[in-house]
Amino acid sequence: MQLAISYLRYLEQMLTGFRAAHEQRLAHLRAQDVRAWLDLRRPRTILDLANGRLRPQYTLLRADGHRVSGVDLINRPRQDLTDVLYGVARRIFAWRARVPLSVINGKTLVNGNVSRLPFADSAFELVTSIAAFEHFLNVPDVVDEVARVLRPGGVAWVLIHPFTCLSGGHNVSLSQIPLRRIPAGIDAWDHLRQRHLPFHVPLNEWRIQQYADEFARRFKIVKQYCAMREGEEFLTPEIERELSAYTRDELTCDAYIIVARKR
Repeated sequence: MQLAISYLRYLEQMLTGFRAAHEQRLAHLRAQDVRAWLDLRRPRTILDLANGRLRPQYTLLRADGHRVSGVDLINRPRQDLTDVLYGVARRIFAWRARVPLSVINGKTLVNGNVSRLPFADSAFELVTSIAAFEHFLNVPDVVDEVARVLRPGGVAWVLIHPFTCLSGGHNVSLSQIPLRRIPAGIDAWDHLRQRHLPFHVPLNEWRIQQYADEFARRFKIVKQYCAMREGEEFLTPEIERELSAYTRDELTCDAYIIVARKR
């Protein structure tokens, strides 16, 4: 029942333009964050890493005139009901984002493994990824591949949905950004505590500092910050004591951005 409600809310957010506005805000953040090294007002060669079924950033970047490749294991020809529904969702997204329908699909959508990218060395000026790294089970390999396909001086802009945040278990809500309501009978931060709820997607359970250390191994990190918070109203003194192994920042940050430049 809860899953059905989340999907209905997701549809409502698509129709009202909430999702389009959210993705446009992220695109604006990216442009601001990389501006000192890469002016996105000019056409650039960009990789959208793990572009997802909706592929919003692929769509927005193409609409801005960039040469964009999207790579994801879901980029393969098939035609089941899920694909049909996402096809409709992509058209709604384009409509609400006020971009041409011609940019929602493209020959540069590649079926590929992010830990073995099917692209040449130094092929891209920018690699962007949103809410994907937390699902990668071989993060060091992916970071190595990102470094390989970026040109010297190129930039990686990565937004991570940390496992330690209130919705980090990806099993409470599909539609709330940020999470503001927890279903009745479910404890806040259940995925860090009793784990009564199962996980439905792969999660590496990395902490923010682990990602920062991994990117620092191959890149110069030029900026990192929390872009969105959630859960402060649920973080009681009792829960904070129980989860004392985690900082308050870790528990409340649901969108952590790392901007890294290839040396």
